[in-house]
Amino acid sequence: MRNRSQFVRRTAATVAGLALAATGFGVAGALQANAATAPHPAAATQPAVAKTVTIKSDKATAKAWAKVSFSGKTTGIAKNTVVQVQRFENNKWVNFPATTKVTAKSTYSVWVQSGRTGVNKFRVVSANTASAPVSVTITK
Repeated sequence: MRNRSQFVRRTAATVAGLALAATGFGVAGALQANAATAPHPAAATQPAVAKTVTIKSDKATAKAWAKVSFSGKTTGIAKNTVVQVQRFENNKWVNFPATTKVTAKSTYSVWVQSGRTGVNKFRVVSANTASAPVSVTITK
């Protein structure tokens, strides 16, 4: 049955490709249509899960050197994967000396202390996936 369904999909892709070729997309369009519908062997075994990580702060404003806690959820990131806190400094993201690991429930929590007054932008990075930034204003 599987061979028949593959044959049907590939035949449909070829027909679609020929239709693309006839409409002016040329041979490249036909080949692309065929390649796009051919199933990848891993696709049948594992569904693709987009990796995401969120961040929220327990404080919008904190005194210098006070603890500020960050927590969040992950999607598609394995348990025990490192979560690295970063701060935006001099127009680039720099690793901050705070890390933790993803829990079995796909969450994390970590805290930081900063003496840099003013608005500090933080984010977390895990499995090559960065969260949106969160701002914390540090006062004297």
